[in-house]
Amino acid sequence: MVAPSSILVGSHVWVEDPDVAWIDGEVKEVKGEEITVDSTSGKTIVAKTSNVYPKDPEFPSCGVDDMTRLAYLHEPGVLQNLKCRYDINEIYTYTGNILIAVNPFRRLPHLYSSHMMEQYKGAAFGELSPHPFAVADASYRHMINEGISQSILVSGESGAGKTESTKMLMRYLAYMGGRVSKAEERSVEQKVLESNPVLEAFGNAKTVRNNNSSRFGKFVEIQFDPRGQISGAAIRTYLLERSRVCQVSDPERNYHCFYMLCAAPPEEAEKYKLGNPRTFHYLNQSNCYELDGVDSSKEYLLTKRAMDVVGISQGEQDGIFRVVAAILHLGNIEFKKGQEIDSAEPKDDKSRFHLKTAAELLMCNEKALEDSLCKRVMVTRDESITKSLDPVSAALSRDALAKIVYSKLFDWLVDKINVSISQDPESKSLIGVLDIYGFESFKTNSFEQFCINLTNEKLQQHFNQHVFKMEQEEYKKEEIDWSYIEFIDNQDILDLIEKKPGGIIALLDEACMFPRSTHETFAQKLYQTFKDNKRFSKPKLSRTDFTICHYAGDVTYQTELFLDKNKDYVVSEHQALLNASECSFVSSLFPPSPEESSKTTKFSSIGSSFKQQLQALLETLSATEPHYIRCVKPNNALKPGIFENQNVLQQLRCGGVMEAIRISCAGFPSRKSFREFVARFSLLAPEVLSKRNNYTEVTASKKILEKSKLSGYQIGKTKVFLRAGQMAELDALRTEILGRSASLIQRKVRTYLCHKCFILLRLSAIQIQALCRGQVARHQYEEMRREAAALNIQKHLRKFLARKAYKNLYFSAVSIQTGMRGMIARCELLSRKQTRAATVIQSHCRRFLANRCYLRLKKAAITTQCAWRARVARKELRKLRMAARETGALQEAKTKLEKEVEELTWRLQLEKRTRVDLEESKKQESARFESTLQKMQLEFEESKKKESARFESILHKKELEFEESKKQESERFESTLHKMQLEFEESKKQESERFESTFHKMQVEFEESKKQESERFESTTQKMQLEFEESKKQERARFESTLHRKELQFQQLQFELQKLQLEFEESKKQERETLESTLHKKELEFQESKKQERATFESTLYKKELEFQELQVEFQKMQLELEETKELLIKEREAAKKIAEQVPAVQEIPVIDDELVNKLTAENEQLKALGSSLEQKINETERKYEETNKLSEERLKQGLEAESKIVELKTEMQRLEKKILDMGAEDQKPQQQAMPSALSTNMSEEIPVVDDESMNKPTDIEDESMNKPTIIDDESMNKLDESMNKLTAENEQLKIWDMGAEDQKPQQQTMPSSLSTTMSEVTSAEIPVIDNESMNKPTVIDDESINRLTAENEQLKALVSTLEQKINETERKYEETKKLSDERLKQTLEAESKIIELKTTVQRREEKILDMETDQKSQQQALLSTPSRKMPEVTSSPLENGHHAQLSSGPSTRLGREDSKLRRSQTEKQQPESVDDLLKCVAQNLGFSQEKPVAAFTIYKCLLHWKSFEAEKTSVFDRLIEVMGSALEDQDNNDHMAYWLSNTSSLLFLLQRSLKASGSMQKPPAGASFFARMTKSFRSSSANLQAGVLSQVEAKYPALLFKQQLSAYVEKIYGIIRDNLKKNLSPLISGCIQVPRISKGAAFQKCEGLQGYHSPAGLWQSIIECLNKMMGTLKDNFVPPILVQNIFTQTFAYINVQLFNSLLLRRECCTFSNGEYVKSGLAELELWCAEADVEYVGPSWDELKHTRQAVGFLVINQKSKISFDEISKDLCSALSVQQLYRVCTLYRDDNYNTQSVSPDVLAHMKELMSDDTEDDGGSSFLLEDDISIPFTMEDISNCHQVKEFASVRPAEELMTDPAFQFLQD
Repeated sequence: MVAPSSILVGSHVWVEDPDVAWIDGEVKEVKGEEITVDSTSGKTIVAKTSNVYPKDPEFPSCGVDDMTRLAYLHEPGVLQNLKCRYDINEIYTYTGNILIAVNPFRRLPHLYSSHMMEQYKGAAFGELSPHPFAVADASYRHMINEGISQSILVSGESGAGKTESTKMLMRYLAYMGGRVSKAEERSVEQKVLESNPVLEAFGNAKTVRNNNSSRFGKFVEIQFDPRGQISGAAIRTYLLERSRVCQVSDPERNYHCFYMLCAAPPEEAEKYKLGNPRTFHYLNQSNCYELDGVDSSKEYLLTKRAMDVVGISQGEQDGIFRVVAAILHLGNIEFKKGQEIDSAEPKDDKSRFHLKTAAELLMCNEKALEDSLCKRVMVTRDESITKSLDPVSAALSRDALAKIVYSKLFDWLVDKINVSISQDPESKSLIGVLDIYGFESFKTNSFEQFCINLTNEKLQQHFNQHVFKMEQEEYKKEEIDWSYIEFIDNQDILDLIEKKPGGIIALLDEACMFPRSTHETFAQKLYQTFKDNKRFSKPKLSRTDFTICHYAGDVTYQTELFLDKNKDYVVSEHQALLNASECSFVSSLFPPSPEESSKTTKFSSIGSSFKQQLQALLETLSATEPHYIRCVKPNNALKPGIFENQNVLQQLRCGGVMEAIRISCAGFPSRKSFREFVARFSLLAPEVLSKRNNYTEVTASKKILEKSKLSGYQIGKTKVFLRAGQMAELDALRTEILGRSASLIQRKVRTYLCHKCFILLRLSAIQIQALCRGQVARHQYEEMRREAAALNIQKHLRKFLARKAYKNLYFSAVSIQTGMRGMIARCELLSRKQTRAATVIQSHCRRFLANRCYLRLKKAAITTQCAWRARVARKELRKLRMAARETGALQEAKTKLEKEVEELTWRLQLEKRTRVDLEESKKQESARFESTLQKMQLEFEESKKKESARFESILHKKELEFEESKKQESERFESTLHKMQLEFEESKKQESERFESTFHKMQVEFEESKKQESERFESTTQKMQLEFEESKKQERARFESTLHRKELQFQQLQFELQKLQLEFEESKKQERETLESTLHKKELEFQESKKQERATFESTLYKKELEFQELQVEFQKMQLELEETKELLIKEREAAKKIAEQVPAVQEIPVIDDELVNKLTAENEQLKALGSSLEQKINETERKYEETNKLSEERLKQGLEAESKIVELKTEMQRLEKKILDMGAEDQKPQQQAMPSALSTNMSEEIPVVDDESMNKPTDIEDESMNKPTIIDDESMNKLDESMNKLTAENEQLKIWDMGAEDQKPQQQTMPSSLSTTMSEVTSAEIPVIDNESMNKPTVIDDESINRLTAENEQLKALVSTLEQKINETERKYEETKKLSDERLKQTLEAESKIIELKTTVQRREEKILDMETDQKSQQQALLSTPSRKMPEVTSSPLENGHHAQLSSGPSTRLGREDSKLRRSQTEKQQPESVDDLLKCVAQNLGFSQEKPVAAFTIYKCLLHWKSFEAEKTSVFDRLIEVMGSALEDQDNNDHMAYWLSNTSSLLFLLQRSLKASGSMQKPPAGASFFARMTKSFRSSSANLQAGVLSQVEAKYPALLFKQQLSAYVEKIYGIIRDNLKKNLSPLISGCIQVPRISKGAAFQKCEGLQGYHSPAGLWQSIIECLNKMMGTLKDNFVPPILVQNIFTQTFAYINVQLFNSLLLRRECCTFSNGEYVKSGLAELELWCAEADVEYVGPSWDELKHTRQAVGFLVINQKSKISFDEISKDLCSALSVQQLYRVCTLYRDDNYNTQSVSPDVLAHMKELMSDDTEDDGGSSFLLEDDISIPFTMEDISNCHQVKEFASVRPAEELMTDPAFQFLQD
């Protein structure tokens, strides 16, 4: 890393900090080599320029995916990038092709789902976000494409996540190369993955830094065959830490397997004599026994399962755990001094117990085990000498035995796993995954750390060579000069360690071979040998330690245990003891060695063997192409969200990342593409942006560099390569130019602001002057206006006073006249009221007398008629009884019964074919009732609205009339006042002339009398005026009270209407409850009581109808009498009028109250209209009542018939059950004798005999039917009686209501006539009678007209009240009748369903009897020979589908099955040739007729005609399926697929509407049920059409199977078309994910070597064309719209998934410009959806909501000001918190460099995500494509109409064939 050469004031730099490693700040002062920096933490730091590094001011807040793209590739830049990405949960980052993984210490399952693996499958490296899957995919693709083996090196310190990364790599490789294995057989990849738990259990342990640290190195070779599938695997391990078995430091743990075995189930722990781990010495050296979140008992079971997977048998597992348990027991053996000198023996009984247990577990001799631990055999030339060991040496021997046994066990497990996985020797390609320990440097570093660091030095050398090689390839690719770049190597360190002779390992082996060597002598030897080596040093405070300067830093090693740990030999006594073990597993761990006979121990160095293994590993890696993953642990606390800079920086150095950066810095660390370089540094040479110069991007870049006067840079083919520090120089120049530009901009802005301020001040002064002048003018105007107003007020006040005096005089005169005229009118009114009252009394008296006479005559006539009819009925009854006693009548009845048996047998056959019509009629009947109810409700609401509107209009009209009358009255008063004033002036003149002619002496007296008269006149006038005002107030109050009363009446009417509606709803609910409770009781009604009740009911009904007719005749007579009475009344009124005309008229001054007359007239008109509307409503309600009453009667009849059928069927079912029991209980011989008679008896009793007359009138119960066997208890009979009584009572109530309604109808019919009479009277009364004399006199009009209007008003109100009461009564009766009708309908439906169930049961009983008879075929031979009856013959023949069908000619109970099968067999004989012709025809494209597929309709008609649906066996369906299957071979032809989708879906619809299961019951005969006859009249035209096109048939098994296969083909073809469309769109969508790269401005021309760019709108237009093409294809083939809609809906969902997942996975897609590009494309799709038919597109546009909202967020401005609630609720409501967080962190503005959302919003999202992760364990933020079938068969049925097939013509090719003449019908 090179420091910048020039630092300017204001530059952003990085400065070293002891706490956080590096801290950023701004340069405030530069003094030579020292600069002053203000850091972001607030401190001021003074540093040297050599220790300061430049900071990129344009560094994105969320970092970059690849650190080679950093502007400054140095240590602080790398650290900042990793920290920024870690803060947003981006734990993976590239450095070239090296992946750096930072351990998040939390579960992130969304990163490793199967969907994520699918995303990285086949993606180019670097195209998606950094991920281990990308590294694994790149290695797999290189291996497949180039045939070169690959290797993936995973390294890092303990706790960095190496093991988890290795698991993810192996998972992905297994996903890519996995092969399908046989059942119950594990594949190679499964065994490899399952081997991890086994190796982790025996090779992993808790350390200070990690709870699951691998204490060994592992290299997994995954072998592949030429097809890229895993064919084998092998696992190699390196340097297991054996010392951990015996020595554990706190707070670490031993290997996991020890704790798992201690937590095993009790029976297994008892078997191995284990218990609490605290009781074992090898485990209790540390206080840590359990891990957080880990259950050792569950881990034990998982480990055993993993052993089963990798092929370790139960016996071998038992041996493994025996060895592990023995090691624990060995650790508890303690020693003490023995009896001999320097001898040892077990310390106590506890030690002897563990010794014995260990011997038992190892299955060896206890004494021999003790001797091997306490003694040694020294082999000399002549003899062997046995030497005793002291307790310390014995303990060391014990530990050596434990370590060697555990090491051998681990090696055996690795070998066993390799054998189980089965390597592929013929494999030529492999991918190796190396999970190796990272560089280690602790306070105490022993031999293990020395070997680990040696491994890392070797791998670092390999890594450096690879990085240098990659740099060379990059330079070669760009064709730049790189020959002077030096390579940084660490070969001197490797020579120091492993060089022969003279290396540290060689010296260690040499020391181990000498018995007297110690670690002190070894250390001194090292000091002497390497005293001049710069990589080796001796610590000052230690005599035995040494320090090596590794690439990652200095490490000091302690040599105390180097010699012991380097020795690798087996004690001969231990070897012999365990080899002789009775346990085959233990003995196999220690095979006999060639030197066994010599009893010598040969030394073997662990260091040398490890070096050989390491060399072999490097040779393997050198033969492969390497890929690197560097794992980093962000903190030592192992907690999420903590990023320790110092710790991470140290790991980056240990992992070689800094070395890789040094290599890059030795060449050209800063690299920019031409486009990015010009975009950033074009300010340095503005002329390159000019259009006139015509610069390309390459020439522009060269021009900028030349003007910057830099040297040493290189221009490649696509990039600019800069030496270290040159990027900082360019940034310094750029900053300087920007600074000058900022000064210029500030100067211009300040000038603009000052000028703007001056303009504002000038405008303000002008406005103030204008306001002042305006204020003065307004004051002057106000004074002038006040003077004019005062003059105007005075004028009007004088006018008012004069007018007031005149009005007082005028009102006095009018009041006097009004009082006099009113008195005369009241007297006349009283006289006329008395005359009219007398007339009314006389009319009522006469009517009463006539009515009483009529009632007497009516009662006498009814009594006489009843007596006569009873007499006639008794005579008829006697005749019938006499006829019944005759024997001839009985014989005739018997003959008639036999005929009816045959007729009913035929009817039952017909019943099977008409059952479907009954079911359809039921549905139509219920639909009709519902529609009628809705229609009535709508009419009621409409009438209610009309009534309120009418009332409002009348009220408004009255208000207008009142205002008009008021105006007229005021005008009349004014005219009268003017007239009186003129008269007064004229009379005044006459009076003055008269007074002037009188004597002078009378003048004084006259003046006095005049004064008195004037005073009296004024007082009288004032009094009359007060009276007039009071009467006026009363009149107004009366009018307002009348208006208020009308409003209350209207509100009351509204309330009553609402109340009626609520009562209607309540009655409807009660109806349902009553129906449900009543129908349950109807099932057990008895036949005899039912028929008797029916006969009684019908006879009573007949009598009531006769009585009703007589009442109608009498009522008509009463109507005639009433008309005569009315005529008499009219005559009397005319006579009264003539008398009134003769009364002399009184001369008075006319004063008429027109306002009151008009008001009464208008109110009367309103009441007349209301009365007419109420009468119409009454008539309509009565009509509905009559219809409902008739319907209720019909339903009652139907219910009675259904109940009788139920009883018959129950009787038949009981008979069959009894027959079944008899057949099972009797012996064979009695059974043969009884069967003919039983069969004949049952046939005669099966169906009751009913003649034709009994269908229309009541009949008596036959004696034969009374003898039928029934099983009904007394309680059931009581319930039946109660039900029948209830039905009878309800019917009687209906009859009474019907008669009442008929009685009311004449009265209602007379109402209009009486109303018209009253109106005629009122009209005639309104015309006053005036004689000829009165024409020349003042007119006299009294208050008679007002009184008549008032009387008429009261009469109309009474009439309206009566009509409203009748409406309420009629509606109540209608509701009750309707309720009863619905109840009977429900009873009838329940009865019909019960009939169906009973008939189903009867048919099953018959089939059961037939099966029993078939089983006893051998016993029926005698019966078959009997002439009276033949039993059915049963044969069985195989079907095509593998089943056997029974073909029988059964008795008459089989309902004609023999005849139908005979006809069917004859038809099938003619089918083969026709079927061939049909298949040959439909295999072609027959096209469409009336937008329906011809082939489907032709197939359906043929199958229906051939009765294939009803066949028990047929091959037609199989051959049709073969034709369809062969048609699907051309799956890429969408037109062909759409044609067959249209045919199969249409054929499926026809089958869906035609076929019914064979288990369903048939329809009853047309005449057997009144309900069936009634519902036929309500069938719609569509149902009649359906009957013409489709036919309901009883489908057998082959037809149902064909229907299922056809539905499967519909789904398959649908999936093919949908997937083809997705396949065509996939490459186009891939191009639409990111905006095509276009040059920044028009000034640059593309170079010849650069790739051309596509038009941005071209790809989206291609998508539109693809969609249009598919839409046209589907429409041309008339595919059902529901299928087309689902195809496009799922396609748009696929587009949404692809676009949205790309936004979440690729940072370059989450940009402002890319959002605008995708948004424009989405606008094209939206326009397409808007222009397309909604029927075919549906909600497709809504499927893009995720992409639309995400893109809308990308292109919105000022994101930092948006709150989280606005984002989550308004902008992106469909996105989850994880998805929002991902988009917000990946976003970057490549156009305007704006920021994403605020840090507070990001922190809130992060908090929500952590809560969600704790709740559900985390979920993937990626969307998944829906590949389900989104429709059902019901959807297909609903999108078709039967009438659409009515005009479809079959195939023309078959119409000419005589065998297909039926197609022309």
